[in-house]
Amino acid sequence: MTHPRISITTISSWTWTVEQDIAWFKQEGVAAMGVPTTKFAGDSEKAVAALAASGLTFTALSAGTGGGMIESEDAALAELAATIDMAQRLRAPSLYFLTGPTKPRMATDEAYAALIRCLPKVNAYAHERGVRLAIEHNSISSRAIGFVHTVAGVAEIARAADVDICLELQNCWYEPDLPRLLRENVDRLCIVQVSDFLIDEPLRNNRRVPGDGSMPLEWMIGEVLEAGYKGFFEIEVLGPAIEQEGYDSAMRRSVEWLAERLTKWGA
Repeated sequence: MTHPRISITTISSWTWTVEQDIAWFKQEGVAAMGVPTTKFAGDSEKAVAALAASGLTFTALSAGTGGGMIESEDAALAELAATIDMAQRLRAPSLYFLTGPTKPRMATDEAYAALIRCLPKVNAYAHERGVRLAIEHNSISSRAIGFVHTVAGVAEIARAADVDICLELQNCWYEPDLPRLLRENVDRLCIVQVSDFLIDEPLRNNRRVPGDGSMPLEWMIGEVLEAGYKGFFEIEVLGPAIEQEGYDSAMRRSVEWLAERLTKWGA
């Protein structure tokens, strides 16, 4: 078995089936999995049944959304209800989501306010099923799928709407005053996603194996731990370098890099 605080989201094995994912996790002794809804394309019932029977622990489900998250409470509920039900069935404690796009020429402050206003009904639906909602802050390069790009911004919304935070290290390593933001919001962190980025490469959908890039990853993980975070560190790698290397090797190297450091630090 690998380090007990390591999970991998199967975005990292983008083209594999759920059955391939399960087989690899068992082969490698990785007990915890994050599952994106892209893995349910096609026969979602079959995929959920296979996951439920696998004996794995599920850290969270993740979902993209359309414009409904800032349209109305009913529209936000319609965006996420089915995925919340899947999370309940898999006993995943969290569902984190991307906010979806803004309307054309919509100011970010207006979008933040609309999201906060639209979350109560879907948040209550999730709570009734034992699932915590969380928002993932995404890269500005993928503005079409989300409009929250900073830890400061996602923390503001999370506290106002009583939801949690999916902390994506690649999307905040350049953010100033990060240790303070982590300390002040550690109680809201449902998952911490780990990957690396090599400066001068294209930003969008380009997440390298930890240690292969330019980010101060050891410092960042150390600050997360220093803030008091007790949850999972979830590997999320994807992009051209991962496709070239192959999922098996890239995920295995990611686990080895992260496990070595968590073990060294006694985490």
